[in-house]
Amino acid sequence: MIEINWSILVQMTNFLLLIFILNIVLYKPLLKILDERDKKISETQQKTKDFSEETEKMISAYNEKLQLAKIEAMTQKNNAKKNASEKANVIIEESRKEAEHLILEVKHQISKEIETARKELEPELEKMAITIAEQVLGRKVA
Repeated sequence: MIEINWSILVQMTNFLLLIFILNIVLYKPLLKILDERDKKISETQQKTKDFSEETEKMISAYNEKLQLAKIEAMTQKNNAKKNASEKANVIIEESRKEAEHLILEVKHQISKEIETARKELEPELEKMAITIAEQVLGRKVA
């Protein structure tokens, strides 16, 4: 059977004393170091999360500005095309009017030249008619 004597009490006292000393010397400092490590890890994770959120905000702002710049560029491009088209239409219209004017001048000049040629050829017309008639008929026409 088990006998309880002073040696068990001494061993229990030694054990409790050892636990107390180990608690002060080893466990508390070790737990403190682990807590500090966990705190640093949490802080680093929070900083990383904050940095990621800030980066996402910056990327979002950049994309928004890029989209606005694209829209502005497209608007300017469309305006430039519209202005160029309008200028081209104005130039074409001016050219058309100038061409019509030149055509009218040429027609008028041709009409004058035809009239002048008719006036010049009118006296000779009778002679030419007589000559043609003589050649067709083969005899002299009076």
